[in-house]
Amino acid sequence: MLRLLEHASVRALAGAVEAALDMGAEGADTIACILHQRTERPVALFSLDGHPHLKPYSIEVPDLSAYAVLEGALT
Repeated sequence: MLRLLEHASVRALAGAVEAALDMGAEGADTIACILHQRTERPVALFSLDGHPHLKPYSIEVPDLSAYAVLEGALT
């Protein structure tokens, strides 16, 4: 678990350990996931500004109804 300090501060690691213990998890993998989630930044929307060659293309919204079958199988 000390290897996590290579990419996180002691304060951040302590907070992740506390969060993991609050949810009943003790593993280093869980703590690493919490650290990663806390440092992750949302992806900005892709802008076509400066990419005029892409403007003629459009992608249809995918049909996600097939996933309803999986949802029913999991419940």
